[in-house]
Amino acid sequence: MLFQYSLLTVAALTVIGCSSPLPTTELPPARYIEVVPEFPGFHDYRGIVDLPIKASGMDQSGIADLAKTSQIDFIFLADRVQPGDTDFGIGGFTNDILFISGGAFDVGGSQIIGANIREPIKPNLTPNDLISAIHDQGGIAIAVDPAKFASSEDYALADAMEVYSQRSAWLAQSPTTLYLHAIFFGTDHFLAGLDVRPDANLALYDRMTTGARVTMLAGTGAPDNLNVLGTKVGTLPQLFLFCTTHLLARERDTAPILEALRLGHSYVSFDYLGYVGAFAFFARAGDTTTMMGDEVHLAPALTLKTELPAAADRIAIYQDGAEVTSADNATKLEFAPKSPGAYRIEAYRNGKLWILSNPVYVR
Repeated sequence: MLFQYSLLTVAALTVIGCSSPLPTTELPPARYIEVVPEFPGFHDYRGIVDLPIKASGMDQSGIADLAKTSQIDFIFLADRVQPGDTDFGIGGFTNDILFISGGAFDVGGSQIIGANIREPIKPNLTPNDLISAIHDQGGIAIAVDPAKFASSEDYALADAMEVYSQRSAWLAQSPTTLYLHAIFFGTDHFLAGLDVRPDANLALYDRMTTGARVTMLAGTGAPDNLNVLGTKVGTLPQLFLFCTTHLLARERDTAPILEALRLGHSYVSFDYLGYVGAFAFFARAGDTTTMMGDEVHLAPALTLKTELPAAADRIAIYQDGAEVTSADNATKLEFAPKSPGAYRIEAYRNGKLWILSNPVYVR
């Protein structure tokens, strides 16, 4: 038994020693911000949403340096807010990275992030009053992990939903499972265990978008920095290369970035499966092209189209949560809608979610 245990330990150390501490995300040689396909006035900015900077143990300048290495363009801050808090991070540019100030408020079993807030918000507000207070400051309310809320009424007025939460995906697994995966598998395989389709949150999101326009996002949350035989997994350098939220904006500054989030000009990519520099999902009718997040009227000539940066093993279009068409080993997919609905894209590689779009709303 001791001999078998020793062999396992040696094997584990060998695996750790041979595997890279970072995922194999193939970043370009330097950050090149791409133009959004079909929308020449817009650029594709990749960033991180829901970052509790205090839990990272780093200051904002250190986070900015790490973001620059990871070719991140923006970061939405989200430290947990205590009564009387006035520190929501420093908004604006730090070391060429755009930071959006903000904080996370505990609400009904989950959290609502107030993005772009600067002034204290009274404690013990109802969820609706909290969202109103965020809006009063020109902020955006993001409902984190909606399936965890006690009631859907708690986030009914939110502007956006953090449908995928890395932190929640981590906590959903047992510590033993995480530890063993960290020992015996490389970083990509370990992160793949966190790339779990958020079925419950997507169902709630699809239900909400049948009657309202709501932005879909992915959130990072606090890094866990799990120590495994002298090495760490779940670190910010790894997570910055794992999953990003993209915002399609005319320029990289606070106002246009917030506007892109508010309008749902956004998508999510799991970059460990393949770096995504640009992606498009849009509707076309004649000479009119409609970006994801926007509304378009149903018409006989209306076509929904998606363009991926590389081939996905599978692309699917969903209408109000139900799959209506798909393609295998494809970079493009088209569909002519016959009825109104919120249409969105899911793309997969290796059986894992790679790209998740916001909807085009066909009315």
